[in-house]
Amino acid sequence: MTEKSSQFSAELLKSLKAIFDGKDVSLHFEVAMDHMTSHTRRVLECTSMIAVGYLTTYGTIAKTVGGSPRAVGNAMAYNPFPLLIPCHRVVRADFSAGGYGAGEKIKRELLQREDRGYEEDGRVKINGETLLFFPVKRLRKD
Repeated sequence: MTEKSSQFSAELLKSLKAIFDGKDVSLHFEVAMDHMTSHTRRVLECTSMIAVGYLTTYGTIAKTVGGSPRAVGNAMAYNPFPLLIPCHRVVRADFSAGGYGAGEKIKRELLQREDRGYEEDGRVKINGETLLFFPVKRLRKD
């Protein structure tokens, strides 16, 4: 392993721990997605735009990138970097947690750690479309 790749690995592990601990982390590196369908890439790129302290729904992402909420969920199942591309921030239309590869309990814990007490909804433009996101406190408690 080269010194550069070793440094990158150390930085990545540090960032993953910070994300898991619910801290704000700004990451700037590209994830290899060439092997994925264009829809999966769009879903994951959109998901990567959801800020810490917020969540959105499968349906909201579907409206932004095209396809159905179920297709968005299926694309998330292929997320190779679940903390770096924060699919845990995507929930069902009724704001219940929904599925997560590591289990619903972990998904809820991650979202609770990321709660920043925001009150207002947020939005970001992605390829001319608006992605809406909502404060974590909207997550249903059941």
